Amino acid sequence: MARRSVRRTCDPAYPEHPVSEHRHRIERARRIMNEQGLDALLVARNVNVFYFSGTRFVFVGMDAPVALAPQSTVIITPEADVYCQRFGPFDTDEVGLHTTANASLEYYDDELELVNVLRDYGIGRGARIGTEWGKGLVAGINPLKFMALKQRLEDDLGASVVDATGVLWRIMAVKSELEIERMKVAVTASCRAMQRIYDLIEIGMNELEVATLAKRFMLEEGADAISHAQVMAEGEGMKLVSCDAVDRPIGKGWVHLDLGARYKRYQSDVNRGIFLGRRPTPEEERLYACRRGVSELMDRLIKPGVCLDDVVSAADDYVSGQGYVLQAIGGVPFIGHGIGLEPYQQPNLVPSAAQPLVQDKEGKVVFEPGMMFTYEMSIELPGVTLPFFNIEDDVVVTRDGVLNMSGMLGRDFQVKD
Repeated sequence: MARRSVRRTCDPAYPEHPVSEHRHRIERARRIMNEQGLDALLVARNVNVFYFSGTRFVFVGMDAPVALAPQSTVIITPEADVYCQRFGPFDTDEVGLHTTANASLEYYDDELELVNVLRDYGIGRGARIGTEWGKGLVAGINPLKFMALKQRLEDDLGASVVDATGVLWRIMAVKSELEIERMKVAVTASCRAMQRIYDLIEIGMNELEVATLAKRFMLEEGADAISHAQVMAEGEGMKLVSCDAVDRPIGKGWVHLDLGARYKRYQSDVNRGIFLGRRPTPEEERLYACRRGVSELMDRLIKPGVCLDDVVSAADDYVSGQGYVLQAIGGVPFIGHGIGLEPYQQPNLVPSAAQPLVQDKEGKVVFEPGMMFTYEMSIELPGVTLPFFNIEDDVVVTRDGVLNMSGMLGRDFQVKD
């Protein structure tokens, strides 16, 4: 095995974000690591490596590891902030120096060299090393290589390797001002594209045609990439059969639109629909009013310091009080999810017990300024077939409550007779 250390002599030439933003993220990580008794954090999952480095290493341009492709890693300790990358031919040494903001750079030809890297940065016997190796997450390192690395860390260093899934989720759950501003651009692009679709959509248009227009409109409205553009048409006598646009004409009835734009990797998730060729039935109006009412309730209840469980319980009670059922996912009530560098990023709007991210002494998740969520839920009337109404708004928790970043769309019925 071979390894080479590179010392930073200048700020990055092509930073993904300002060096001040990088320092903010590292210092936040160190505070939470200290609270959780971690001596080091070793991350290899692509989205996390990007978050803690800004790297443009070729394989970190993707959200998940690709087969057995080599992955970059980041190591954070109380004193060190290290970006680690494989030797070429995949990328040159300048990638780390020019695109990451980390203080130290280490290059190697085998991930087992991470044992020596950690040793040289002060990690030894009795240390606790947190990684992403936990339920619901997969480390970017090949699993067999990771298990060999874990064994070496325990045998050679005398350290313990622990699951830091909840720690990482907690670090990334609270967004900085820069992250919020980037998300606002992505949300605005989705909302304006949705409004343009309302103006153009007609009975007889192909679902794929509408999805293609939505993608183009999001790019024209400021997105630099597309996360998703889903079109689900009810049509005459048809049920919704897919979450993606299919090659078929749109008929009379409800058309469901789910759009996601990206801006500098931050991903929006906005959902609305429109009636074509007919007005909603009284039962549909009542169901839609219930769904809108839940969003309005969440707007009022979500505030810093409020327990997430209380909001989920209140939403469930509201829906059942209207005579409907809030559908569960994984056996628990689901009223939305976190957003950020991924369209589904913890914490979700589900009970605290269903997710490892904890914040108070009772093991509950509480809202903090900077958390971002999208409201999303399925409300049904048992035994009755009705459209899937989803008023999916992207919100950010502020000091006073929530700011609806997709508020320009409104929550009223959209109808085109």
